[in-house]
This record gives sequence, structure tokens and C-alpha cells, in this order.
Amino acid sequence: MAKQNNLAYDFGRFETQSQKSRVDLKVVKQKRQAQQTRYFVVKVATCVTIFFVGVLGIILSQVAITEVTMQITNSNQKLELLQSDYRTLTAELESSMALNNIEYTVTREMGMSKLRENQVTYVSFSDGDSVDALEHKTTSFFEKLKETFSKAMEYLKPSKNTME
Repeated sequence: MAKQNNLAYDFGRFETQSQKSRVDLKVVKQKRQAQQTRYFVVKVATCVTIFFVGVLGIILSQVAITEVTMQITNSNQKLELLQSDYRTLTAELESSMALNNIEYTVTREMGMSKLRENQVTYVSFSDGDSVDALEHKTTSFFEKLKETFSKAMEYLKPSKNTME
């Protein structure tokens, strides 16, 4: 059916205002429904985006935790290796410092021997205590002057052990 554009058949002119407003209200309801549909789509898109960001965050945090755990494991392995080396070196040091090893090294490698009785010498101080005095030689005037000058220079020049 084709719609006619003749004004003689325009029945809309005879309708009351209340009927015309109903038609307008239906249009508004359709606009509101379209707007609500758009808001719903935006809300769903936002929720889906937040969900995927959360999942991505969880995955990245698990990756970071795994990397840190691997670093800790590697560090613990290195620590155990170093502790083993420490124990080995400590045992070697203790065995090399044992008296038997020292005696073996001194007697076999260095050619030393234990003290024998014929190597013992006794010293007797029964004659009493005595003091031997050195002779004082006479010094010349120039030597005394030189000695006095050197003492004065020592007094004026600070030594290495002073605070200056």
C-alpha cells in the first residue's frame, strides 16, 4: 500500500493532541531502550576488560614468583657448594696443623731431628755477677760541637712518631 500525500486524506490533522503525544512517547521509549542497551554493552565491555586485566595480572605475578623462586634455588645451590668447599678446606687446614704432620714435615723435608743428649750444654753462673764497663775515650772539641749540634737538630726536627 502506497501512502498518499494528498492533504484531503491527511487524517492526522483531525487527531487530538493526546493521541499525537502518545506517538512521541513511544519514540522516546525506543530512544531510552537504545540508550540502556548502549550502557549495558559498555558495562559488559568494562567488566570483561577488568576481568582480563585481572587474569593477566595474576599470570604476570605467577611468572615473577617463579623467577624469584628459581633465583633462590640457584643461590641455595651456590651456598651449599661454598659450604662444602669451606668444610673441605677447614678439614685440610686442621690436618696440616696437626702435630704429627708438623713433625713429619720438619723431620723428613727440612732435615731436622730431635734434641740429643750430647747437644745439651750447661752454663754455670757460680762466679758471681760482674759488669764490664766500656772505656771512655777522650773526644776533641770539634766532635763535642758536632754531637751538640746533632742533638739540637734532633730536638728541633720532629721525628716520625710525633703527632705533627
